[in-house]
Amino acid sequence: MTEKEEEKALIVTQNDNVFIDEHLYEAELTQAKMEDYMRESEIYAGETDDVIMEDAERVMGKIDDILKAYLHWYEVLVACLLGVLAYRGPNWLLIFQLKMRKLEMENEVMQFQTIILMLMKIERVNVEMILEWLERYSNIFRDQISKCVNNYESGAWEALEEMKNEISFQQMVRIIESLQAAVESIPIREAFDELDTERAYYQDKRKESNAILISKKSMIGKVLGFAPMVTLFVDI
Repeated sequence: MTEKEEEKALIVTQNDNVFIDEHLYEAELTQAKMEDYMRESEIYAGETDDVIMEDAERVMGKIDDILKAYLHWYEVLVACLLGVLAYRGPNWLLIFQLKMRKLEMENEVMQFQTIILMLMKIERVNVEMILEWLERYSNIFRDQISKCVNNYESGAWEALEEMKNEISFQQMVRIIESLQAAVESIPIREAFDELDTERAYYQDKRKESNAILISKKSMIGKVLGFAPMVTLFVDI
């Protein structure tokens, strides 16, 4: 729009607002009455009936749009859903992060089990060597294992016990208890004699968890896929 067109449109809007503000909630308001109000107004002094009729029709259309503007049920539903998401979102995010952290812990412990299964077949391997290898490939438990390796010389069993107290993940605690048993009396191979069976069990359990997770993702994908079509039918 040019400056002149913009000024003209602004004047028209201001004139329309005068009649909208005065007669918006008037009962039984008709276009004929609006035309009468415009003829009586100084704004339309000297205007033709055609101009008044056209402007009255426009003003009545604006009033009709204003009166039809109300809160729809689906807008209330969306607002409630957004409120719940905003309120519970941080908690759900923490739960999600906790599950992902647990999966990472399971992966790391299974990696530790693989390393131990390889090292336990070496004749001269000891607990300190196993801890050093675990430290190299650790990520989540790196701080606890590094602290245990540093304190190992001052007391092997005590260093392992301190690490066990700092870790709450049960699968890792079992590995530490087996290391403690190897430190005290029995050979490493005997301390981890059930490790192969335990590792196979957790692998099967992980496969089952992954299958359930994939199934849930598939259901969510189907719901999201059908959501636009359902929304279209609701709008119709």
